[in-house]
Amino acid sequence: MKTVSEERRETVVAAEVDVVVAGGGPAGLAAAVAAARNGADTLLIERYGCLGGMATGGLVICLVETDRYGYGICREVVERLSELQAAKLNRAGRGVLHWVEGASFSGEESWNFNPEVLKFVANELVAESGANLLLHSLIVGPVMKGKDVKGVILEGKSGRQAVLGKVMVDATGDGDVAAASGAPYHLYRHPWGVNLEFRMGNIDVEKAMRWQRENPELYGKLMEKLEKEVGKISWGRTFDDGVVWGHTPRYFWKVDSLNVRDLTRVEVESRRMIMGGLKFLRDNIPGFEDAFLVDTASQVGVRETRIIVGEYTLTKEDAVAGRRFDDVVVRGPFDIPYRCLVPKEVDGLLVAGRCISTTHEAQGVIRNIPPCLITGQAAGTAAALAAKKGVEPRKLDIHLLKEALRGQGFEI
Repeated sequence: MKTVSEERRETVVAAEVDVVVAGGGPAGLAAAVAAARNGADTLLIERYGCLGGMATGGLVICLVETDRYGYGICREVVERLSELQAAKLNRAGRGVLHWVEGASFSGEESWNFNPEVLKFVANELVAESGANLLLHSLIVGPVMKGKDVKGVILEGKSGRQAVLGKVMVDATGDGDVAAASGAPYHLYRHPWGVNLEFRMGNIDVEKAMRWQRENPELYGKLMEKLEKEVGKISWGRTFDDGVVWGHTPRYFWKVDSLNVRDLTRVEVESRRMIMGGLKFLRDNIPGFEDAFLVDTASQVGVRETRIIVGEYTLTKEDAVAGRRFDDVVVRGPFDIPYRCLVPKEVDGLLVAGRCISTTHEAQGVIRNIPPCLITGQAAGTAAALAAKKGVEPRKLDIHLLKEALRGQGFEI
């Protein structure tokens, strides 16, 4: 491969803090808030112009499993959205758990919400916690001293900068910082592929759903025609009256979600399908006659890429058996042990969100927004305590961490 040479350069250190959190999605948001609330000087870094990750920029506008992880910052998010009249219960939990391959357990509670209001709620949580925030900042690499992660390098409108910290939390989803630091990982592709979310408005939703129920055979034929002519488009009710939430086809081909060319292709083709689907629905489905496109997600919906290898790897068998661990930091239908947040072979670093240490089969049960909020809160709390005590995260006293988490409403 052809290469170019870059001159060696000195990079300005823009900040030195206790805890640096990479990524402002659900896990990173919760990690930064938790670290700051536990007394750490904290900086949260996000590449886009808003917090929330897939819950906002990705338009994944349904909080799933709020009954199983409805404590701590997850509960705060739901309560704040509800107080602002921006969330409503979509489905109550049904009690009986059944394993769903590639997803989680069935029977979960879920809430629909307004993503624009969640952007505001996320900003307020960070501001109130005392954490500092840098948006529009892309992390391009770690600052290393041997096997210790000492900071990160940023690129953005302000140029190239370095941020140093005592402890890092990688909540990038793809495990970007951990992987670049030398932590071992597995790279997987989720069997459901990737897709782009969208919303359409000015729809008589009740009319459309009633017609669908009364004409199942005709509706099925129309959807087959839509899939053949444009692509498979799905739609469903949202929090907002007259607005539906939709998905482009899940791309089953070998899309590499770490490859910008593949991501570009998915975005371009998805938006073409969305416009074609809008016209088709207007022409064929009662209730959609005057529909218009509200928005498309600014981020492709990626379910799985890197999974960091931690001191323990959570398995499907652990989840199905409801296994409990002495070093539990997240409790739901099963325990997530602290060791899943601690990468092997590097120090000064914790991971949170969908890249924590699991098997490919078990990853589906930890990647929804509520469990990501809770693993983020656990990681942020651990990072603050490790920075305060001056110890590596892997050597943190688990009893001290569990005591701190109990004080935040964790029943562990």
